[in-house]
This record gives sequence, structure tokens and C-alpha cells, in this order.
Amino acid sequence: GEVDLDEVQGWMKQLLASKGADIFRMKGVLAIASSEEKFVYQGVHMIFTGAFDARWGEGEQRVSKLVFIGKNLDHAGLRRGFAACLYSEERAQQRLESLRFQVGDEVECNFAGGWRKGKVLQRMFRAKMQGGLGTVAPYMVRLENGPRMLVPTDAEEFVRRWVSS
Repeated sequence: GEVDLDEVQGWMKQLLASKGADIFRMKGVLAIASSEEKFVYQGVHMIFTGAFDARWGEGEQRVSKLVFIGKNLDHAGLRRGFAACLYSEERAQQRLESLRFQVGDEVECNFAGGWRKGKVLQRMFRAKMQGGLGTVAPYMVRLENGPRMLVPTDAEEFVRRWVSS
């Protein structure tokens, strides 16, 4: 089935950190929730590359397929770890409800070593990046008289409510 991008990223990061030396090769296709394209990846040891590829065909079953070749790999553990990445509407809703700011809120963002005023444009913004799974940022913010930026985490050290002086 479809997987949650945040969950897959966390699992893959942990897996490569703990078992990367034992993974000789891995490859697969992931059905990322809310993506119309297949994510095709491959890896050798701790090197992971991938890209969004062809669109899912009309009526094509959206399934994820993973292949690992290595030594000392726990088949059942890999299955459990990946199963925990399956997309859940409830988990996605909880993540959205936990965010502190709404679209349109005025905030300050820690940008290039200083605080800059901005406005929240989007919540849970999914950015595709070359050579990887991409990322989901809690907020995309338009800085006043400046660029748009992705806020990496919903924490006070990165984004806070703007208070007029």
C-alpha cells in the first residue's frame, strides 16, 4: 500500500545508520501517499539514491516493493519496520492538528542567522528533491520582501509567532 513519506525517511535513516554496512544492495519502488508518481530507489551500503519516476497508471495497483541483499538482515524486523511506515489518515490528521500555526499566520523565521517576518503559505509542504525521497516541511513561509522558505521543524528555535512592536 501507500506509505507516509515522513515515516519512510525516518525508518530508512535509522536502517542505514544501524545496518548500512550489512546491506550490499537494495532497490525498490515506493507508493508515496499523495504522490501521483512512483518513487524508484537503489542503494549500496549507506548510499541511497532515488527519484520520482513515471506516474502510476490508471487502475494500476499502488504497491511498494523493496529488495534487500546483504548479510545479517532480520527479515521479520525489516517487514515490521516498513509496515510501520504505511500511510494512516489518522496519523496524518494528528500531525496536522499538532502544528502551531495556520495558513495566513504572521510568523518570524530564523533565516541566515537572524529573525525575519513572514507569512505561512502552506502547512505540511512536500518538496521533491533530486536524488532522494524529498522532504515534508511543517510550513512553507514567504519572508517579507524575500524568498519562500521551508521551516524544517515546528520548533521555537526555527519559527515563532510574530509580535508587532
